[in-house]
Amino acid sequence: MSEQLNADVVVIGAGVSGLTAARRLDQAGHSVVVLEASDRVGGRTVNLDVAPGVITEGGGQWVGPGQDHVLALLDELGLDTFKTFVDGKSIYLRKGKKKLYEGTVPPLAPMVLADYAQLQLRLERMAKTVPLDAPWKAPEARHWDSITFGRWIDANSFTKEVRLLFKLGFTVTDGEDLHSTSLLVQLARIAGCGGIDHLVNVTGGAQESRVVGGTQLISLRMADALSEKVVLDSPVSRITQDDTGVLVSSARVDVRADQVIVAMAPSDANRIRFAPDLPTRRAMLQRRWCNGTESKLFAVYDRPFWRDKGFNGQAITDLRVANYVVDNSPPDGSVGILLTFLGTAGSGYGLHWSDEILDNPDVRRAMFLADLETLFGPEAAHPRAYLEKDWTHEPWISGCVSSRPPGVITQYTDADRRPVGRIHWAGTETATVNQGYIDGAVSAGQRAAEDAGRALSQNTPASPAIPVTTAQH
Repeated sequence: MSEQLNADVVVIGAGVSGLTAARRLDQAGHSVVVLEASDRVGGRTVNLDVAPGVITEGGGQWVGPGQDHVLALLDELGLDTFKTFVDGKSIYLRKGKKKLYEGTVPPLAPMVLADYAQLQLRLERMAKTVPLDAPWKAPEARHWDSITFGRWIDANSFTKEVRLLFKLGFTVTDGEDLHSTSLLVQLARIAGCGGIDHLVNVTGGAQESRVVGGTQLISLRMADALSEKVVLDSPVSRITQDDTGVLVSSARVDVRADQVIVAMAPSDANRIRFAPDLPTRRAMLQRRWCNGTESKLFAVYDRPFWRDKGFNGQAITDLRVANYVVDNSPPDGSVGILLTFLGTAGSGYGLHWSDEILDNPDVRRAMFLADLETLFGPEAAHPRAYLEKDWTHEPWISGCVSSRPPGVITQYTDADRRPVGRIHWAGTETATVNQGYIDGAVSAGQRAAEDAGRALSQNTPASPAIPVTTAQH
C-alpha cells in the first residue's frame, strides 16, 4: 500500500517547469510535493559525463538574450553562463564544395540570399499578425493551421539551397520534420521568440550561451532546495478530483492536495487516468499532440584541435549525418566536443536517414565520424569518446521539443493551459514566449504556480506535507 501524503499542491514532473512551480509555491509558504516518474530530475535537460569533471548537455542546453525568465532564475540559483564558441571560421559544405566564412550568414549567391530574405520577410510579417496568447485568432489562422510549415517553404521558395537552409535551421530548433509541423505553430514560435534571426542564430540569438556545469544544474539546485519534497521513481497513474480536493496516485506515494500542477508535455500527460474525465478538447489535445524526434551525437577529443586550424567548430552541410555541427566543448577547452543533431523521423532537413542509420548505432557512429573527418581533417576520425542521447526511447519522455501537426491549434485553442478544475498545466509547451526553450519552461512554471496560488487563496489549505526521506536527486 502506498504511503499517504498531504500538501497544498502536488506537482507532477521534476523538470525545469515543474520544479520552478514548486519553488515558487514553496517560497510563498505553501506546502508542496513533487512527483517524478524517472530516477532523476531535469526532464529534458540532462548532463552527460564525458571526462573527469567534464559534462556535455544531452538535452536542452542554450540560453540567449531576451530569455529573461531563465536568466533571472540562473542568477537566483547562483549559476553562471559562458558564450558558445564562435571565434574563427565556420564551414559551409554543399555538393562536395567547402566554403569558409565568418559571422552568421553562409556564403550564398546573390539570388539565394534574395530568396532567403524574401522568405524571412514574409514569415515575420505573417508572424506579427499572430496574437501570442491566442494564435487561433490570427486573421489567417485556419488557413495557416491547415498546412505544414515544410509545404509552405516548398511552395514559396525559389531555390533548393534556401529550402535546405530553412529546413535544416528550423528542424534543429523544432526537433521535427517541418512537413509534420503546422505553419501556424511555427509563426507563433517566430512571434514569441522575437524573429527568425533570434531563433536560429548563435551570437545575439537563442543559442548564444550555455550554463557552466550544464543546464541540468538548474533542476538539481531547485531540487536540492526542496529536498525531501521531491519523490523520484514515482510515475503518476491517476488524478481524482472532487469538491474537497484532489488525490494523486503514484507508484510510491498517494498525495491528497488542494491543487495539482501537471508539468508534462500533453502527449506524456495522456498516460495518466483522470477522474472525472477531462473535457473533450483537453483529452483530444493530449492524443493528437506529438513530441519532436531528435537525438544528439557527440564526438569527444583530447582538445578542440579544430581551433588550432582557425575553425570554430560550426558547420552547415548536406552530409549524411553531420548536417549541423557546433563546438560543444567546456568553457576552459580542457577537452574538445563536436555535436550534431539527428532527426529520428524518416526525413528532415530535406534529407533522408535510412533505417540503417536510425537503428544501427555502429553505422551511425561511423558515418558521423566520417563526416567530421571530411569537415575537420583526419584527427576528427579518432575521438577519445563517442556519446549519444536518444530522446525517442526515453521511458517517460516521448521525445524532446514538442510539435503540433496541422489542425491542433485551431481545434483545441487554449486547452493546453486552461485549468481543469483543480488541475493546472505547466511545461514549456504552455508558454506563449520562447515556447520550446528552457525560458518557456520557467515562465510556464511560474504562471502555473501563480494560478494555483490564487486558487488556494479561495479554498481551505490542505495539511502540511509529510517528509519523504528516501528521495534522491
